Amino acid sequence: MGVQIIEQFICSKYPDQQTCEDGLFISSDFIAVIDGVTSKGELTWPDPSEGGSGFLPPMTSGRYAREILTQALKTMEPGIDAASAMEYLNQALATAAGGRRGFPGGHPGGLASRDFLRDHPEERLQAVIILYSCQKKEVWAFGDCQCLIGDTLHSHSKEIDGLMAEIRCLYNQAELILGRSEDELARHDPGRACILPLLRRQFLLANRDRPYGYDVLDGFAIQPHHVSVYPVPPQTQVVLSSDGYPVLKGTLAESEKALDELLQKDPQCLRENRGTKGLVKGNRSFDDRTYVRFVVL
Repeated sequence: MGVQIIEQFICSKYPDQQTCEDGLFISSDFIAVIDGVTSKGELTWPDPSEGGSGFLPPMTSGRYAREILTQALKTMEPGIDAASAMEYLNQALATAAGGRRGFPGGHPGGLASRDFLRDHPEERLQAVIILYSCQKKEVWAFGDCQCLIGDTLHSHSKEIDGLMAEIRCLYNQAELILGRSEDELARHDPGRACILPLLRRQFLLANRDRPYGYDVLDGFAIQPHHVSVYPVPPQTQVVLSSDGYPVLKGTLAESEKALDELLQKDPQCLRENRGTKGLVKGNRSFDDRTYVRFVVL
């Protein structure tokens, strides 16, 4: 394997860990953090008419995308290059979505399912990923997961997320001026409701080379050359994580402490940690989070 795993952690934002859309994969060939995109559509996966595809419970699109990519990583060629790996993983999502038997409006599976998902991008299986290739000795990032290689942070934040966060925060700051409390915002987030149509609209910009475009695995055409590749020298510590950690540190304890401090100071993510969603009452955090730290030998 050529690495030593030091610590790993995965936690759902919800009290039920089974709802977590993040995933962690560790094998002798790859170490990967998968972040299933929070569902903005209405479909659950797999198709209920299929009897739960091996009796799997109904899942959000993000959770099912995590499951599909976890399985794909088990069969991915160890010597594959970064761009080809993204194509391989993306094709796994395409195959899974194409195998669905039915869609709303009478769309059958197969080619018609592609038509439906092309017209309704919010219903696609979507995820971003960051992984370490043990054979290539490289970290590959596609989307907004993050990493620490030695002391160097690579965050891969999206311009469009920053814009959406500002709009939500503006709306909710106005709500506070009008007399709403942050406790009320934790029960019902009007700023989130305000940007939700835009969040659905932004899927049209997925994998587009234009302003506000961004990269995501979604089973449709991607730009695999956009994958970020970072060589990792021997005896280097590496941390891979999803964006559920707003401040990524060199240890899990430090990262958890930084997150906890932000949750205490700014639970609705309106000031120090502006975001597209805040801490919903009863949840553990504003997002799922995954962390793995290892040393390349």
